[in-house]
Amino acid sequence: MENWFKNWFSSEEYLSVYQHRDDDDATKLLELILRQTKLIKQNSILDAACGAGRHSIYLASRGFKVIGFDLSKTLLLKAQDNAKKKSLENNFVCADLRNIYFRKKFDLIINLFTSFGYFKNNEENFKFINTAYSLLNENGFYVLDYLNKNFLLANLTGESKKVIDNKIIIEKRKVVKDRVIKEIHIKKDLEEQHFIESVRLYSKNEIETEFKRIGFTRVSAFGDYDGSNYDEQNSSRLILFFKK
Repeated sequence: MENWFKNWFSSEEYLSVYQHRDDDDATKLLELILRQTKLIKQNSILDAACGAGRHSIYLASRGFKVIGFDLSKTLLLKAQDNAKKKSLENNFVCADLRNIYFRKKFDLIINLFTSFGYFKNNEENFKFINTAYSLLNENGFYVLDYLNKNFLLANLTGESKKVIDNKIIIEKRKVVKDRVIKEIHIKKDLEEQHFIESVRLYSKNEIETEFKRIGFTRVSAFGDYDGSNYDEQNSSRLILFFKK
C-alpha cells in the first residue's frame, strides 16, 4: 500500500483510466496561474510530479522555460513523446518528490491535479515543500492544486463503472482514517488487474499552517479552474497560491 504510486503510475493502464481528463481544464488552470503570477517568458518553471507532461508542454508552447519531473519512467516516456510531436524541447527528469535537487532556481513551481499527499506521513508529504522553498527565487510562487477535503467527504461516490477500449473499469472509493482510498479493477477478456490509490486528506488550514511554518505566504485561494473563490463546503478543488 505504501508504494502504490510506483505500481500504478508505471502501469500502461494508468493513462487509459484517466484519459477522460479534460485538456480544457488544464488550460483553464494554467491560464489562471499565469494571470495570478504575471510571469514573463524569461521566467523559469518547475512542474513537480509532471506525469505525461500535459502542463509542462502547454507552458513550453507558450514560450516559458520548463522542467518537469516525475517518478514514473512510463509517464516520462509519454511526456517526451508528446513534446517531440509538438517540436518542443524535452526537459523531463526522473526523480522522487522526496529526494530532488537542482542547481538552478525557479520563478514558479507547480504541483497540480492532486499530486500531493501520496506518502505515508506528514514528514514525507511536506518534504518537497521544504525543498521547493529553497529552489524558488525571491518572490517566486508555489501553486498547489489539490482536492477539497470537505467537498470530497460530502460527495464521495462509493463505486463507479466505465468501459474504455473494451476494458471494464470498476473504481471503489472509501475513506479510511485520514486517507481516501480508491481500488481500481480493470477487466479485459479473462485478464484482470488491480491497483490502489491512497491520498492523505488535508484541510486548507493544515496545508497553510505547514507552508507558513516553512516560510511561505499564502496570497490567494481558488475553488475551481475557472478562478471561482474557494468555498470550504462547495468548491470541488483547493487551488492555493503561495509566495516566497
